[in-house]
Amino acid sequence: MITARMSSVIGEPCLFLSLSLSTYLYISLSLSPPRCLYHSGKLKTKKTRGFKGEFDLSKNYDCCDQPDGSNGCAVAKGHVYEVPYIYRDCSRYRHTKKKNFAPSVWAIDCEMCYTAGGVELIRVTVVNFMGEKALDMLVRPDHRILDYNTRFSGLTRKDLIEVQNTLEDAQKSVLRIVSEDCYIIGHSLESDLHALKITHGNVVDTSILYFGGEFKRGLATLSAEYLGRIIQSEDSGHDSTEDAIAALDLVKHKLKEKENIKL
Repeated sequence: MITARMSSVIGEPCLFLSLSLSTYLYISLSLSPPRCLYHSGKLKTKKTRGFKGEFDLSKNYDCCDQPDGSNGCAVAKGHVYEVPYIYRDCSRYRHTKKKNFAPSVWAIDCEMCYTAGGVELIRVTVVNFMGEKALDMLVRPDHRILDYNTRFSGLTRKDLIEVQNTLEDAQKSVLRIVSEDCYIIGHSLESDLHALKITHGNVVDTSILYFGGEFKRGLATLSAEYLGRIIQSEDSGHDSTEDAIAALDLVKHKLKEKENIKL
């Protein structure tokens, strides 16, 4: 279901269409692109004690603790959007194939940016079960980049300006490593596999393995709690190798916890 409302924007109004829980499409009502006022965080349910001692539930953004419907707390040069999965072109998706080698375990983490074509892949990292890097590739998006998403991707224009690798190059590199019988580990893997446009059956997703109730728990939170390891703490963005290894180690932790085996 599509809902619409007016959203505050510096300079000019825009129409805000909510296409899914985390998919936002901004359509300007003017020919000149306005700056975008938005929330960089996610809505979280917050329990507070009411006047009569009863608990009330409210939803607040974890970036600024403001309630749902409040004006944004961050400013971007323009609007970006994400195409919902069900509307994406599936013709470029590739499936992992059977190989003549024993199945193995790989951890994957991808970084994405916002482009004129939606969200696109700009980095893919693969590590083996020992945490050794098997692939770390920067990727040139198909469309013009609108926002490098540096806060999360850790990448800037300078990092990508001379990159020539395409999505197809990234797919070929991953498919040379990962066979149909392998296991892929990651956090919120649906985002990584959609960015890669690769389908695979054997996956272990730490956001599900450590599901915390109403919302998925962040990788940094899980890493701190279960591994005693601080990740994603730099203002310059995430480290895809660090994130892939953290997801891998969280799975190893769960195996040790459940089976009491030595890894």
